[in-house]
Order: sequence, then structure tokens, then C-alpha cells
Amino acid sequence: MIDAQPINMSVNKTNASPHHLTGHACYMRLLEISDRPSPVEIIRHLRQLLDQLFRHLTREEPRSFGNLFARMQFYFDKYTVPPHLEEQLTILRILTYKAINHHLRTDDELALICIRTMADTICHFFEEPIPEILEGLCCNVKEKTLSYAPQLSEELVPQLKCLVTQVGNLQKKPGHAPYFMLGCHNDELGPFQLMISESVYTHATSLHTQLRAYDTIHVLYCSKSEAPQVYEAVSVTRIILEPDLLIDISDLAECFGRHGSHKLLYLVRKLVPQTPGIAAFKGNVVNSLLDNVLRDPKMELRQSFVEAVTDHVLQAAAYGREALNSMFADIRSLHWPNLLQSAAEMHNRPVRIEPTFFSANYGLQGRLDILAEDESDPLRKEIFELKSGRSPEYGAWKNHEMQVVGYNLLLQSAFGDERRGSSAILYSAAADTPLRNVSSSRQAENELLALRNEIVSQLLRLAAGEYDILDKITEEAAEGLPAFNVVHFTAFHEVYHNASPLLRTYYQQFLSFLLREYLLAKCGMYSAAEREEDAEGFAALWLLHEQEKLERFNIMPGLQFRHFDTDSSTVVFNVQIPVNHNFRPGDTAIIYPRSADGLFPLRHQVLKGRIDDLAKDTLTFSLNNRQIGHDFFAQQQLWAIEHDIYESNYWIAATALFHVLEPRLQEKMELLLGRRAPQTAPISIPVPKMFNNNQQDILQAALDAEDYYLIQGPPGTGKTSALLTALVGVLAETETQTIVVAFTNRAVEEICRKLDTKGIAHLRMGSRRSATENRLRQYCLEGDIAGAAQFILQQRVFVGTVATMATRLHLLQMLGVKTDVLIADEASQLTEPQLLGLLMPFRKFILIGDQNQLPPVVAQDDFFCHTTQALLNAEGISDLRCTLFERLIRRCKDNHWHYAWGMLNTHFRMHTDIASLINHYYAGQLSAGSVQQSVPYNMTEHPGSENWAQILSKGRTLFIPSPLEPTSKMNRTEANRVVSLLHYLRNRYGHRFSKETVGVVTPWRTQISLIREMIGNDEQLQAINIDTAERFQGAENDIIIISLAVYHPVQLGLLQNLGVFHWEQDRVEVDRKLLVTLSRARHQVIIMGYEPVLRASSHYKELLNSVTSCV
Repeated sequence: MIDAQPINMSVNKTNASPHHLTGHACYMRLLEISDRPSPVEIIRHLRQLLDQLFRHLTREEPRSFGNLFARMQFYFDKYTVPPHLEEQLTILRILTYKAINHHLRTDDELALICIRTMADTICHFFEEPIPEILEGLCCNVKEKTLSYAPQLSEELVPQLKCLVTQVGNLQKKPGHAPYFMLGCHNDELGPFQLMISESVYTHATSLHTQLRAYDTIHVLYCSKSEAPQVYEAVSVTRIILEPDLLIDISDLAECFGRHGSHKLLYLVRKLVPQTPGIAAFKGNVVNSLLDNVLRDPKMELRQSFVEAVTDHVLQAAAYGREALNSMFADIRSLHWPNLLQSAAEMHNRPVRIEPTFFSANYGLQGRLDILAEDESDPLRKEIFELKSGRSPEYGAWKNHEMQVVGYNLLLQSAFGDERRGSSAILYSAAADTPLRNVSSSRQAENELLALRNEIVSQLLRLAAGEYDILDKITEEAAEGLPAFNVVHFTAFHEVYHNASPLLRTYYQQFLSFLLREYLLAKCGMYSAAEREEDAEGFAALWLLHEQEKLERFNIMPGLQFRHFDTDSSTVVFNVQIPVNHNFRPGDTAIIYPRSADGLFPLRHQVLKGRIDDLAKDTLTFSLNNRQIGHDFFAQQQLWAIEHDIYESNYWIAATALFHVLEPRLQEKMELLLGRRAPQTAPISIPVPKMFNNNQQDILQAALDAEDYYLIQGPPGTGKTSALLTALVGVLAETETQTIVVAFTNRAVEEICRKLDTKGIAHLRMGSRRSATENRLRQYCLEGDIAGAAQFILQQRVFVGTVATMATRLHLLQMLGVKTDVLIADEASQLTEPQLLGLLMPFRKFILIGDQNQLPPVVAQDDFFCHTTQALLNAEGISDLRCTLFERLIRRCKDNHWHYAWGMLNTHFRMHTDIASLINHYYAGQLSAGSVQQSVPYNMTEHPGSENWAQILSKGRTLFIPSPLEPTSKMNRTEANRVVSLLHYLRNRYGHRFSKETVGVVTPWRTQISLIREMIGNDEQLQAINIDTAERFQGAENDIIIISLAVYHPVQLGLLQNLGVFHWEQDRVEVDRKLLVTLSRARHQVIIMGYEPVLRASSHYKELLNSVTSCV
């Protein structure tokens, strides 16, 4: 900690926009950093400020950046920065990186020089003078500068992660192989030139077309040239474009055929709907049989087959008994003997089934079928990849061979070059030599990595809005590919080129939007400056040090194995190292062993799944891979858990966009774009009488609608608990088959619970534990496939997540389930492309949501979300984040299609005093649904002379001003007050106190952590919901305490989420986060915050003018 006097920085000293970083905010953050307890902590946190600064400076640049290095170099090249400052900032970036990775010796003087450099930087970019307190803090180092000497490299450099600064022209001299010079910059070597010649690096010419300035590359094994600062690619060199963007090996391998690689096939497989047939189903069954026989060599075929089919019950029912009987006969005669023989050869050897590995060396990820090990030789690890299709006469098909080549690279990356062992493909149907060895040559590895670079380049360019690659997807480009691939190439070419300019533009813009979200989720590209938690995306798994993960609350690093349940594939851990974290039940996550010397996820097999239960001392994790056993967990002393992403969700939405272009769906697109009015026709379905007039009118209008109906449900109006349930109940009494979806599993489970309460039968899709899925499984276990199919067909209601339904709808249709009505709950939390593809086949859809509440999570910077395409703007599409729900409601209002939408106006949660704080966001349309909601506040509810008793007796809506504390995203005074108030409330309520009594909402994870730290080991208070507004949506409590913990107006950009509500002729600006926060309370809301900053927001100013201030 560096001693300093308190800084007096009043809010009036800045005219900051609440949405962008300011010099004043940076200085305050810098002073906060200077108060860190050690020099290395100071330098490490300067990295975060430096990153935030350059993300702010480059926020409107129409391109992606892989990391801070790329952002800084781009800015230095494009804009004029004094050479001395550029040099000092480059050194600061290097030193902060080394501090993060514990490779830096520091002292107080170095920390002060770093602080001074950062202060000079803020002064330069914001043209705001350095505050006196910072000048005084650094007065002894005013004349000193940062210095760093790049290290001289050895002759052959094993690996360099560097930034591309310049791509030279491709030189083609007579008698010489083509070559080019690549300008690079590495932290250790400084700037250097890399010569890449086709004579030694076979893919030089194609690489030249892929690389661009500010790309990040990983160079493995280049050689030092005789010329100074010049290196050469040699025969063993490998160059990986954007190595933190991991591409799945199986996707890469499928792009190889007899005639080499087909780079466009990757895109076609992702962008054109691919309906898996019975061969894929059979492959899954054969894989399960091998897994079963490896676990239990004595298991009989019939039992194993039944279990395997039961795991794929929907496919089994869709294809029917005859197909299953044929499949069983085929497996018994061809596959089963080979599976038994292979399993026998692996008997008594440690075997890992379907292990997943990541490699940031090669930019690859993959899940092997079998990894066989040797207890006497830890470095021996052998790959067995199972293929159930037709085998070649000898050897392996090229795509299968390349898959194994990729897996060898994964193992080399995880276990080092010393790893030994053979690799083989098991063709389970082969009559001769089913087990076929695959040798992984350097040439094959280079082919795979070269294709990976091609594909990464394609993705980057499409995300940036370069669409020429789509024009190259033609029937001619598919030459040499199997017929089914040619069909997909032709299909894309025809619909894309024949689409109207409007629909083609729509497709292009939303495809780029989705790919930017994908790249951000994977490795942090396109992330907004203010979203520090998204800076690295999933790549934070290996890019961030443990301490940084802890500070972001994204890891639980000390889990000890306790119990494994084989039937449910769940593992229970004891929490050995308690930490503050942001995990909750239902989250998707990965777990991996913790090494004795730290966290090294890339050295281990990682396991994917979701958190089933999370208590103070235990965590229950449900595995996706059901082949893991007790022994695997028992071998490891400690485990770590981190967040995972669902990559498939991005590609499901991208694939669904194809439907936009299809001629057969043009009439539906006319409807969705608002160019055709939705139709309605009265029907004679009786509506339940227990509703008020508003609810009844909306319910009747939704039933009458022929195309679509939109229901806006403000907080507490019962849009899910009452209206959705009633809609489904009415439709279930008819011949109509209804599919109900929501975005998250948590929301789906809540819908199912409500339907169960009302006795409405439904089939829950995508849950291994639902009663209906268990019943389907029982049909399969009893061999009654026809019974399973009949059970499905008899259902009138199907419920699941959007992602689940998107992948299973075709199976339901195969069974004969009709696409009559789709009901999407919380539709205002789904982006347009997430929902679009799913609703296309349905005769009618009903969307339920509230555009005034929190929108979908879109992490890319605002700049990239706005489109200036005139064709789209003319149709009301200007912000790609806008949901289909909101856009259609706006279209209906503009066109006076009042019969196609309705707003519930009766709320049943908030007292009218609380509702009055948000009613203006709904143009004053909300009214209370019960007399109790208008009962005057009982001033004697809190008797006594205690401070809290006196405060709480003042009313239902209270504001407690907080003192200024210039610390980022936390306020100790507020945290103390929150904990003190929780203790008071527990004492006041006595045995009536529970986690339903009170909830605490705060915008910042740091403040959540601080409050929980102050609560300590009090289990009852720890059980209280203390979370952000985003995670509170849908919840409610009697009392809501709000801790805003702000100190500067720049934070208002993160505190708020602004939208517009259209009502008749009025346009009302809405702060969605504030609305959601306030509307969680039934009886009382208590707000804490620093008033001068809050009043800089018109929304908080109006709020503070409406509540009782408790000074």
C-alpha cells in the first residue's frame, strides 16, 4: 500500500457522459489502485485499467481485436501518440502481464513509476490535468521512466505468441518459391520480421491471404536468421491464427475428403440445416455399446442395446420398432463381435471414455472416443476412435484419419512431446481388420492446422461484415464432395442468390451479429469496454491467473470429491476452499483436477455439465459424459469449477437464419417483417371466468389470433403463473398441439411446476429427470417402442428450452406431432435470430414478455449492434439487439393492429406505493389487483427506539444516502448497513423470518462479495438472495434492499439499461434495470447510494424525488 491523503474529487468537477469512460473516473480508479497492499498487486490491477482504457479508445473501430496488445498497436498506428508515451505504455503492458503471471520482481519505486505512467496516459488522452494528490504521490519518481530490455533468442525458438504489425507483399521471383515478410511484435523479442517461404512452409501463399495487421498468431519453432531481428519459418514451423479461438477437431476433419480439404464445407455444415438420419442414430447407439462393454464386459448385447436406445428415446420412437429390429440384427452380426474383441484387448487397462481436451497451442478442442493408458508407463496414451459406418478396403477414410491426427495434436499439447502410444480407428462393421492404425505425420498435422487457419479467417471476416465468402458457396465449389454435401452447397447458393435484397441484407447482418457474439463468448473479441468480465471470453480459462478469476468470482478452486452416483451421473464435492463466487444451480460449467502447483486446465481432461445443487459446504454436479466413474474422481485430491459456454446455441441460431432465405417461407417473413398484417378470427373456445376483464380480453384475443399474438406482462401481472397456464390449459382441451419454450432451464422448470399445479399434462423435453421422460424411458426398457411413440402423440403440450426444441422439433414432426401453436415465454429475453428459426414452421405463435424489463444478454459493444443498412432501417430494424417481441409490438402499434397485442394492466405483487415508482414506465396503466396492496403503511410495524426501527417506520419507499467512497464497484458503508439491517429484520420478524422475507440487489459482484464476507458464517443470512438485477428477474421478496455502491457518473452507464416504451402517442424512456430492481419488492424497498452521482441520472433523480429520504 502506498500512503496517500484522501482525494477530494466532487462529482461537479466532471461533465462526463454516463455511458463512456472519463479522465476523472480513470484518476479515481488509479488512486484506488495505488491503495492496493503490495507493489505487485498495484501493477496487476493497472493491467485492468490499461485494458479498459484501450477498449474505450477503440470502441468504434469496425474490427475485432484478440487482446490488449492488438488494441494498443492498432491505436498507435492509426493515431498520433508521442513516441515516448507509446514506448512507456508498451513497457507498462509487458510489466503488467508479467505481474499477473508472477514473473516480475517489483518494489515500491517500480509501482510508483507505473502509476505515474498511467497518470500521464490519462492526462494525454482525456486532456485533464493530473490531480494534485497523484502528483504528490509520484513526486519522487517524476523524472524516472520504465525500462525493459527484450531478451535475445536462441537459434530455434520453440514458441512465440505475437502480434502481426504488417503483412508484406507476396514475392514471386523466377526460380524461387513465393515468400513474404511478416512484421511481428513479441513482448520478449520486441519488433521483428518473420520470413515465410513456400519452399519450407507449404501453406505460405494461402496464409498470406488470411493474415491481417493486428491479428494474433502463435509461431511454433522458427529459426533465427543472420540478419538482425529477422526470423525464418523452417520445415518444422507452425503458425496458428488467433490461437485462443478453439475450433472443434471433428468439424475440421469433416472438411477433408479424397481430394484434400474443402474450407467452404465448414461454413455450409454450420449454415445449412442438416437433419441427422438413422445412420447418425445408429452411430450413437454403437458408441454407447462400446462404452457399456468397457465398463461391464459381461453385459449381454440385448440389455446393452436396450439401455443405449433408451438414452435416445425420441429417436427410437421416431424411427420405430422395425428400424430398431433391423439395426439390432445388423449390430449383432457385424458390430458386436468387433466391439467385444476390442474391449477385451483394453481389459485391465485404465480407459478414459469420451475425454475432452483443449489446446491453446494449436487453437483446437475435441472429445475423443477412447483414451487408453498404461499404469506402468504414465506417458503412454493411446487413441481409439470408433466409426460405425462403412469402412474402406484398407486404411481409413481421409476425414477419419484427420480426426485422429487432430486428437494426437491435442494430446501432444496436454502431455508434451514425450507422450507415447499408437492411434487407431475401430471400424466396428468391418469384416477384416476392424482396428486400423493411423500414423500422424507432420504433413497431415500441417494440413489440419492450415485448414483451421482458413476457417478462422472466414469467421473473422464474416463477423466484420465481409460477405464475399458467401458468394463462393456454389455447386461448382462442391466438386469432389459426396452427393449430400453437393445438395447443401446448391441449396445455399440458390436461396442466397435468389433472395430479395432485403432478405439477403437481413441474413447478412444477423449472421455477423451472431458470429460476433460467438467470437466474444469464445475469446473476448468485440467485447464492450465496460464489460471487463467478458474481455477474454471462455479463453479466460487459460489466459487468466487464479487470482484474477477469484476477483471476478468466476471460479471455485478447491472442491474435494465426496460421492459419485452412477445412476444419475452426478458427483458431489465438499467445498474445501470457501470463496465468493457467482455460480448458482442450473449453471453450465466445467470441472477439472487442481494440480499440486496450481491450475492448469489445458493439461487435464475437462468434464462438462451443470450445477444441480449448491450449498455452503457442498456442490452437486451433473455430468454430460455419463461414462465417468467413481475411480476417476477419487484419483484427484482437489478439483476446480469454472463457467462453460454452449457453443451449439450460437450455431443453432445461425443455422436457423437459413429459413429467412427459403422461398417457401417468404409469406411468413412478410408477416414477421411487419409487411403483412396478422389475421384474427373469433373462435368458440370458452375462456376461464376467474380473470378480470383485461386478462379475459387478452386471453380471448390470443386464442382468436390466426398468425400471432403478443402479450406484454409488466412485473407481477401473472403472465407466466396465470395467463400462460390458462392459455395452455384451454388449448390442451382441444385437438391443438402446443409447444411451450423459454430461454433457460430454470424458466422451463418454473413453467412445468405451474402446469403441474393446475393438473395440465405435458411432456418436458430435454430433462433426464422429468417424470414424463422417465415414463418414455420405461417404455423403451420394456421394449414397447410403439407405446413410447403413442405416448408422445397423445400429448397436447410439450415444454422445453428454445435450444432443445430447435434440435428436437424435426423428431416430433417425424412422429406426427403437429406444429399448431408455439408459445414463447420471456420472449423479450430472446434475440431475434434465437427465436426466428423455431417459430417458422408453426401455424401460429404467441409471444409473452415485457420489453420494459431486462433485454437479452448481448455482450458485444453497442457500436457493432447498430445497422445503417437502409433496407433494414426502412423496416424498423436499426438495433440488432432489439428482440422480435419488441419489434413486432412496435410494428403493431405503428400500424394500429391492436387486435394482435395486449398489455396486462393488473399487478398482484407490489404495494401501490412501490408500484407508483415504476408506473410512469407503463404510461400510468398499472393498477393493483387486491385491496391489500393499497393498505396504508403501519407506522408501528417497527416499534422501539432502535435506529433501524425509526428509519423503517418512515414509509414503504426509503432512501438512505451513502458517503462517497472512491472504490470501484463497492462501498463498505453500504455493505455494513445492509448486514446490520438484515440482523435487525431477523430479530424483528423472529420465526417468521426466511429468505422470502428480504432480498438484496446490487449491480456489482464485488459488493455482493463484500456483503457476504461481512455476513460471515451466519447460514440463515447467507441463504438470502444477494444478487444483481439480472439474476433477480422473476424473483420477489417482501422487502428489497438496494445497494448501488456508486462513486462516479461514469458508472451510471453500467447501472442503467435504457429502452423506450411506446404508448399511443407517447414515447417513454425506461430504465429497465431500475424497473426490475424496484418491482421485486412486495411491501417495502430501501435504497442506498451516493446521492450526487445518482441525481446525474434523470431516472434516479425522479426516483429520489419520489421516496422518503432518511438523512
